[in-house]
Amino acid sequence: MKNTALTGRHTAQKQLVLDIFRSTKRPLMAREVYNLARQERSRIGIATIYRAIRRMVNDKLLRPVTIPGETVYYEMSDADHHHYFHCCACQKVYVVPGCPGSMQALTPQGFKLERHDLVLHGRCENCARRAS
Repeated sequence: MKNTALTGRHTAQKQLVLDIFRSTKRPLMAREVYNLARQERSRIGIATIYRAIRRMVNDKLLRPVTIPGETVYYEMSDADHHHYFHCCACQKVYVVPGCPGSMQALTPQGFKLERHDLVLHGRCENCARRAS
């Protein structure tokens, strides 16, 4: 497991952001982190959240998750290989544990596969229920 300690100046705000990622266990947009952080500290600013996330990305505690056509999400960098489910209604991203297996069969002949990303798109359980 990678080091998940904060480096540099340790602040209560950075610790709060790290705790949010650890407890949520799914990729989050900065705005989601901000909304969750305000439940703990009503006076925390969005700029503080962005600075904390940027610092944690630089320190390799967080990694960006790119969902095509969406804003950047972030997750703990020590997570095992997994894929994502993106809810088209609420915009939340969830972890799909594991992997369907080798993608080599999908790779064109003569090509060398180095990595892959898989994103499923649909409605999460709550949004699917609301739509019914």
